[in-house]
Amino acid sequence: MIRFVFALLLCIQASTGFAQQKRTLLPGYPSKPIRVLVTVAPGGGLDIITRAVANKLGERLAFPLVVDNVSGANGVIAVNMAMSALPDGYTLLSTGGSLPINTVFRKFEQDVRQGLAPVAQMCSQPYLIFVPVASSLNSVKDMIAYAKSNPGKLNYGSSGVGSVIHMGMEVIEANAGIDMVHVAYKGNGPANLDLAAGRLDILMGSISGIQLVRTGKARLIGVATPQRLSDYPDVPTVSESGLLNYELSNTYSLYAPIRTATSIIAGLNREVIDLLSAPELKAKFAADFATAAPPRSPEELRKILLSDIERWDGVVKKAGIKLEE
Repeated sequence: MIRFVFALLLCIQASTGFAQQKRTLLPGYPSKPIRVLVTVAPGGGLDIITRAVANKLGERLAFPLVVDNVSGANGVIAVNMAMSALPDGYTLLSTGGSLPINTVFRKFEQDVRQGLAPVAQMCSQPYLIFVPVASSLNSVKDMIAYAKSNPGKLNYGSSGVGSVIHMGMEVIEANAGIDMVHVAYKGNGPANLDLAAGRLDILMGSISGIQLVRTGKARLIGVATPQRLSDYPDVPTVSESGLLNYELSNTYSLYAPIRTATSIIAGLNREVIDLLSAPELKAKFAADFATAAPPRSPEELRKILLSDIERWDGVVKKAGIKLEE
């Protein structure tokens, strides 16, 4: 009997401690689960990172964050849902670097700049340049040199017209003065398959392509971030290959409907920034070649969003890219 009472007291103490760990950001918030709309299908980098962050944040708060994948129309459906949701702090949007580009290319139910409020950045993942394993190209320098001597002979794949990858390659073509053929796919998966089969000459892709490298079906020839990958230290960055200051990465961010209370947004921003230093998340990011985002306020993030929209608008106009091509 004494042992039972002692065990019961331990359980009560443990449960009390657990309850104390759960908290609200503001009086009465949250009082129910928070829905997080993700613009991609389950299994991709954005989905994996969002779930990791949502789980950690849900462990802290009185109610969990529930991830809801709303893919389709290149993220337009999820963005529209987020902008039309009640601005009560119970609907968030998780999206990647495609949002500024989609703002230039695609029609939303309202202007993203007037419909969404940045909450916090989570992390960034690099874009990488791959070639088939039997390719004669061994570097981005080789790619540029060959394309200059053979305009229109090299093709490259992307996850769709107007995608971040498509835009990134357009910038390379413009800055290097080369002409390559764009092959648009419906997602990274089909593009990876054609690269492995040798039907694509070049693919700028996400870390999903690393699996092709590990299985001997492709080679990594360039990194689109300022630093080389620690796992592949011999692969130069695009900037090192002659295109100075070139940088392209996929930054995953959280947004809320525009009229969400600034106190809620500020509270969520503080929590996300704080939990990004959690050892579990650091390990998760490292495993996925991701880098935790630096601490930035919602006001700073809004300036970045507006700047990115303006920058990509300039790229689209200069290249004469049309969505219907």
